Amino acid sequence: MYSQVKFFIVGVLALVGTVVFAANAMAADKPFCRNYAGSAVVQYQQMVNSGMQCTGFRWHNWYDGHYGWCRKVSQQSATAESIIRSNTLQNWGAC
Repeated sequence: MYSQVKFFIVGVLALVGTVVFAANAMAADKPFCRNYAGSAVVQYQQMVNSGMQCTGFRWHNWYDGHYGWCRKVSQQSATAESIIRSNTLQNWGAC
């Protein structure tokens, strides 16, 4: 019985470690996210200066919020958000 419990615990820990490693491997790296967050804040300021009134998770000037989100997602996801903001600014699109 003890060996079965021990085997189960080792298996669970291995699974958790694999999931955490995989999630971290997919997350955007720190230099990319520093650039992403800085650009997001600049895009926010451009939006405000243009007279648009966008709000929500995509549109704010909180660098740490953008950076933290970027570190949790793939570089592809962060790039997509930046492109959406850029297109909105260029085309006066929906926020």
